[in-house]
Amino acid sequence: MPHNRSKEEFHDFVRKLEQQALETAEERHPIYIKAGLKDARLVLDVGCGSGVVTKDVAMHTNGYVIALDDSPDMLEVAKQVLHGMDVEIVVGDAHMLPFADNTFDIAICNLFLMWVKDPQKVVNEMARVIKHGGKVVATLEPDFGAKIHWPPYPKVDEIFAGKAIRNRGGDPYIGRKLRMLFVRAGLETEVGIGNKRIWSCEEDKASYIRARDFYWKVLRREGLSEEEIKDWEEKHLKSIEEGIEFNFFPQFYAIGIKP
Repeated sequence: MPHNRSKEEFHDFVRKLEQQALETAEERHPIYIKAGLKDARLVLDVGCGSGVVTKDVAMHTNGYVIALDDSPDMLEVAKQVLHGMDVEIVVGDAHMLPFADNTFDIAICNLFLMWVKDPQKVVNEMARVIKHGGKVVATLEPDFGAKIHWPPYPKVDEIFAGKAIRNRGGDPYIGRKLRMLFVRAGLETEVGIGNKRIWSCEEDKASYIRARDFYWKVLRREGLSEEEIKDWEEKHLKSIEEGIEFNFFPQFYAIGIKP
């Protein structure tokens, strides 16, 4: 997962990945069950990044896990996160997986397709390396175009509704494309939405406090002044305290079976 970040930004990004893994655990676990992860003998985690989700994958299967990423920096973090676990770490490009055809029972990725140069090629590769009857799984891929937030703060909402992702080279609308990507890879495909529960205001506040530095740095990078950010934060926290904050950010999953 190329991070394209400075050393300081990279550290913040790793912390953000850890927070995302914690906050999405309850959404990913039912997908693991649906995909039959527990009984898979050989699992490939594509775009493993810092390894925090890989750790979760390894704890939900009785099989052996191979974790792949093309970022040496990320894999150094993953080695620490996955130390002592039955996981093999491999450097490789998801667009050209260094494995033979029909090797794995499951090839899985999480919040990854939105960042790759050619998501269709990546899904095609994941389909290539799984066995017939095996599964390709994208646990959670967001769609910022369907993000709902109230009360509005247009200048900031625009940034967190896809602008910041596009400026980093990502696809903020990858969620709605999952069915197409999987079907075109020749997979018998099921798609669904992973996060069906609306967070309470208390959960929204706790999440914001944990990631406050991250939000401020994104907004500064996107050109907002300190005064604008302070004004937004004040209004954001006020709506939470009033109990009127509403935030829904859809994340989709896809499970594809190789005929």
